[in-house]
Amino acid sequence: MPQFDPQSIKKYRLLLWPLALFYRLLIFWRNIYYNIGFFVSRKLPCKVISIGNLSLGGTGKTPFVLYLANTLKTKGLSVAVLSRGYKRKSSGTLVVSDGQTIQSDLKNSGDEPFMLAEKLDGVPVVVDENRYRGGQFICKEFKPDIILLDDAFQHRRVYRDVDIVLINSAHRQPKLLPYGLLREPLKNVRRADAVIFTKANLTPPSENLINQVSKYCGFTIQSELLPEANLIGFDGSAKPLNEINGSVVAVSGVGDPDSFEVILEEAGLDYIHHFRHDDHADYTEMDLEVIREVYLSAEAEAIITTEKDLAKLEPLKDLPLFALPVSVSLSVEDEERLLELVNVP
Repeated sequence: MPQFDPQSIKKYRLLLWPLALFYRLLIFWRNIYYNIGFFVSRKLPCKVISIGNLSLGGTGKTPFVLYLANTLKTKGLSVAVLSRGYKRKSSGTLVVSDGQTIQSDLKNSGDEPFMLAEKLDGVPVVVDENRYRGGQFICKEFKPDIILLDDAFQHRRVYRDVDIVLINSAHRQPKLLPYGLLREPLKNVRRADAVIFTKANLTPPSENLINQVSKYCGFTIQSELLPEANLIGFDGSAKPLNEINGSVVAVSGVGDPDSFEVILEEAGLDYIHHFRHDDHADYTEMDLEVIREVYLSAEAEAIITTEKDLAKLEPLKDLPLFALPVSVSLSVEDEERLLELVNVP
């Protein structure tokens, strides 16, 4: 997503006010219609857990989907993931992975579902802009115990048994679009069954943010986002972090590039330049050529990117190109509380 300049927002605040008011009213009445039953949430024939957020991006949602899918799987449950497939080049119901093999490509799947499909073993991943239709397909074809509905807090057409909302711990004064990145007011977390403050190890959540959220949702916990010990090459090979001794060039197209830089530092990687691209970025030939030139001129040891961006940088695979995997971690107590909430023994 584009990075907003606070000074520009302040300058054009009066011009944006009518748009902000219209957007606020639209969100308000849409939720009212769902709450009174004028709009109906349709139930699927299996348990549905929604993992969403209030903001446009940068909460660490994809790593959390990975974490929860694998955790539920270790408990003996069959799990599937359903996403809309943001910015994909296809439409309709598409199987990205049947849980055993990849059935689609990056462009037709969308970057996050494709990454999930590559990372999740034994977990089908399906994309469909019509979540109810996609959910029906999953139930018929794969018969899972649980569907993880990716990025669906605002998508209320499908009934969910558990609503989990992620909030980036670095948020200080969250504001509604177009002044900030919130899709809906912070108080709307009262629809959630649980709120998780993510990346708490990178930037602890402020007491003010915790207090605001706790007024509307009684279940709040914190999660950490940690770099893994091995880098992943384009060919899937693993390279230990401690084998990188020189400087690197960083590349990312994520909603929270600041956190990516902190994670690089946590991993002990010395980056001499960070190419920050918009979330879900498509890299042009010019983008790739500039990255290549900076890498070569700096005589860097490697190019380090995110797992989501790795496949998009294929034209650079002749260079030492690696993704830095990250994983979500919860305390034992908080994980037990979360599994109890979703009714998993």
